[in-house]
Amino acid sequence: MDKEAYIREWIRKVSVLRPELGGFAVCPYASTAKYKIIECQIDDIEPIEGYDVVIFIVEDYHSVEDILEWVEFYNKIWEDWEFYADCAEKISYVDEIQSNNGLYNLILGQPKEKLKKFREKLGNTKYYDYWDDDYMREILGDDYDLVKKQG
Repeated sequence: MDKEAYIREWIRKVSVLRPELGGFAVCPYASTAKYKIIECQIDDIEPIEGYDVVIFIVEDYHSVEDILEWVEFYNKIWEDWEFYADCAEKISYVDEIQSNNGLYNLILGQPKEKLKKFREKLGNTKYYDYWDDDYMREILGDDYDLVKKQG
């Protein structure tokens, strides 16, 4: 399976409604998001308007620390976008379900304004009750205080 096909399959997997997550998907908006997948060098990333998420496959860097440094850099220079690392070596979970792709190093970019609206909407449900607090802080960043656990 080629890289793009693998990423599309991962998107399908995180879109599945899970009884163990109270009927939520790992990523509730993944199935309807307009996305673009781009394989590029890690220093060639820039936002592309018109998408809910841009997924950059960045296989030129394998160190989690290096990728996190680039994510921090991109978050500083593109103030209207939020970037995340999805590193092959750093497995992440929502409850007991793997949330990262597990094979490729990715940087995901999303427009902040739209992302904030989705987070606020989910914050009024039990969705975040299934998240570990450290993971919430890592992923939500400045939006952490927007959401509240319903449990």
